[in-house]
Amino acid sequence: MEKKQKKFGQYIFTNHDFEGSIDEFLAQTAPLIGYLVHSFNALDSMLNSTVCMLINDRADEKGAIIIHNMSFSAKVDLFYRLVRSIELIVEKELPSFPSFIENLRKCAIYRNAVVHAEWDSLEEDGYTYVKMSFTKDGLQQQYWQFTPDSLMKINNFIVQTGNEFGTFDGELQELL
Repeated sequence: MEKKQKKFGQYIFTNHDFEGSIDEFLAQTAPLIGYLVHSFNALDSMLNSTVCMLINDRADEKGAIIIHNMSFSAKVDLFYRLVRSIELIVEKELPSFPSFIENLRKCAIYRNAVVHAEWDSLEEDGYTYVKMSFTKDGLQQQYWQFTPDSLMKINNFIVQTGNEFGTFDGELQELL
């Protein structure tokens, strides 16, 4: 997926260049966005269960109390700390854990970009306004090019990351 930045104009909407209807684009992408949200929610559920199990393997209540109202990223950080503490105790590391954590963090970034994109700001070449950032050059508007293909790739990445919980489980059992 391609990204670009534009220097902030006089108004937030200054750089939103699309003129015309986005109905055709939405007809192609709305179902893919729905699948992506569903896949991310499944990933979040797997993360919840795993964190709860790491906190107490006999019941989820304590873990549920801890993760209640936590963002996905905060739960990833907690997951990292819980597993890292196990690794330090047994003085061994899970081989795939660093890349798994990185993939979970990427999933959060992708999901947030898609869900919080301003779809009415779509440009002719498919770029959609995602967020603002402040750089050394001043306020910048970030645009991501969402296409049916790129949305499918993001969804597949989220699903594949969810599948990594199986690898994690196997490595954790070997570690213990």
